[in-house]
This record gives sequence, C-alpha cells and structure tokens, in this order.
Amino acid sequence: MGATLAGYEFPYSLNDFETLNHRRYLCPVCGSTDRDRLYKLYVERFLPPGALRRVVEFAPAAPLSAYLRSRNDFRYRSADLMMPGVDDVVDITDMPNYQNDSVDFFICSHVLEHVADDGRALDELHRILVPGGRGIVMTPVTPPGSFDEDPAVSDERERWRRFAQGDHVRLYDRATLCSRILLHQFEIIALDSRTFGPGVFARHAIEAGSVLYVVRKPLPRAA
Repeated sequence: MGATLAGYEFPYSLNDFETLNHRRYLCPVCGSTDRDRLYKLYVERFLPPGALRRVVEFAPAAPLSAYLRSRNDFRYRSADLMMPGVDDVVDITDMPNYQNDSVDFFICSHVLEHVADDGRALDELHRILVPGGRGIVMTPVTPPGSFDEDPAVSDERERWRRFAQGDHVRLYDRATLCSRILLHQFEIIALDSRTFGPGVFARHAIEAGSVLYVVRKPLPRAA
C-alpha cells in the first residue's frame, strides 16, 4: 500500500499513520488486523463479563465480530450500509431502527472518513448510546496539521492523493478528530501503551505509538 500512496503523490508514508503496524498488520492465525487486536484488548480489560450489554459494531471485522458474538454477556449486532451479511443495514448518519439510549457499547472503526457528514454520524452515535455508555471511535490519523476534507471530491485518484484512499472524503489529524468528537457532546479519552502495561502492545504486534480513542456519553446532571 505504501507504494500505492506514493504513486498517487500522497504526502505521508505508512509510518506517519498513528495506529498502523503495516509490517505486522494481519495475524497469521486468525486474520485480525492490528486495530482489531487493540479493540479486543480494550474489551477484555474494560468490559469484563458480567451484566448483559447491548453492543453494536459498525463496519464489522470478521475476527473481532466472531469474538464479540461469542460473549454470552453481549447482545451483539453488526451494522453497515453496504456490507453483505450484517445484522442491521443502516446509514450511520440516520439510524431510525435504533432507539434513543438503546446501546451500551459500540465500535465505530474506520467509518467516519467515508461519511459525507461526520457530524450527523456522531450525533446519531450519541443519540443511541445510553448515558454512561462507551464506544470506540477510530479513523486513520496522520500528523498534526494534515487535516483535509472535501466530500464534493468525486475523482478517485484525487481522493487517494488527498485522503489516502479512493472512497475517503477526509483525512483526520488527532486534534481535528478529538475536537469533532467533543463538539458532539461526547467525553473522550485517548488510551496508549501505558494504559495496557509494559510489553502488551509488542506481544500483540501493535505499534508502540498506537492510540485508542474511547468516547463516553455523560450522565445527565442532577436537577
């Protein structure tokens, strides 16, 4: 992929992406990506077995989906607009099939960069999440000042040059991703290798500088 990006004159290399181990991307045993492995680490550490949770994974990844579906304490649903075989066919910017405050935890990984109106998507994610509920929101993230967007761009080559993929409409840097999440009424915490402990990222072939963005819907203030 690095050669592809260079061919389209994308100004950054794969090494510049915040959470991407392109050298050991796929697990040779289960086929999970590095970010799938990171999400599973989070779920195992911070969502231990217990009370029943309603969980939605947008744009599901097969290895992670299989793990989430295997959890007896998860009422799991997969969701996507275009992907065949999902439980729920949804447009993430308009999800009337999900009621307000109906989801305890969601994973929205590498979706927002595809969506023309990421603000509407974030509003919908906030709406369906229970107060106090959490979610993972991840996108490709490149160096500070790299943010760029234009949903009106339709030329695939130009999208590769500006956004690193032919079906992306924006490129996030960390500051813009976090500011947009906060703008839509979420709390956000960035977790890194220090959260999970020495050696954990290395054992799971996750780049040392990887960052996991976890959002939370605040509880209502007491009257």
